[in-house]
Amino acid sequence: MKKIILCLAVVSLFASCRSSLHHGGFNQINQTQTILSSANFTVLGSFKGMATEKIVTGNITNKEGIISQAKANMLANAKAAGVELVGSRTLVNVSVDIIETKKRISATISAEIIEFK
Repeated sequence: MKKIILCLAVVSLFASCRSSLHHGGFNQINQTQTILSSANFTVLGSFKGMATEKIVTGNITNKEGIISQAKANMLANAKAAGVELVGSRTLVNVSVDIIETKKRISATISAEIIEFK
């Protein structure tokens, strides 16, 4: 009886373990690969966007979206330079700076846009 219980425990232990289906190869989900041994991307430029809001006493909603506004301004500056986030392009080296005083809050976002080959 002990041998049967021991065998069932071992079988159930090994039956519950399996390797991941998404280990690469044919079942790869993410089709963009970053290979650091070669330069498989080009830098399209560095861009910056800023947004400033006046702080109204007793109102906390004026801070919401300041980073989103700065990012929208950065993407508008990139579009004006002829660079858009389409295809295999992405933002890298993203930096967000927030400066808050008693009367104003400012957000500056800077990033580089690269395109994978």
